[in-house]
Amino acid sequence: MTYAAWWRRAAATVIDLLPLVMLTAAGAALVWFTRDRVCDTDTSAFDGGAQCGDGYSTLGYVSLVVTWALMVGYLVWNFGYRQGRTGASLGKTAMHCRVIGQTSGAPIGFARSLLRQAVHLTDLPVVGYLWPLWDAKRQTFADMVMETVCVTPPRKRTPVSGTH
Repeated sequence: MTYAAWWRRAAATVIDLLPLVMLTAAGAALVWFTRDRVCDTDTSAFDGGAQCGDGYSTLGYVSLVVTWALMVGYLVWNFGYRQGRTGASLGKTAMHCRVIGQTSGAPIGFARSLLRQAVHLTDLPVVGYLWPLWDAKRQTFADMVMETVCVTPPRKRTPVSGTH
């Protein structure tokens, strides 16, 4: 196995974020299209008074709660269950890479995988996400803390049958 290239990891992250972006857009659209439109034409809304409230409808509030619940569920399923059990989130599956324990070589399990994702927040304000570009094991800061590596397993080759 070889360490996964930075571009594979970056592409996997983008793929993993797509469902979150779609859920956010759907939730925002539901809030917008179900809003209380009285505030749109009420001129008193512009004088700083509290006559109009926030403009959210009950359906808007419910859609926000449902959207957030779906987002949390997706994160727990994709990074905890899926990546913890198999080593690959949806994005990593698409990009043919796996997260494994540095010493065990096996998937890291549910809790450790979720914790690894939380530790990734430390990568944001620093160059942690770029660190794999020059690190010998191509690890982010979260990988170093959690003692994990992201690898590209060798592709299974199917034998080519000869012609008779």
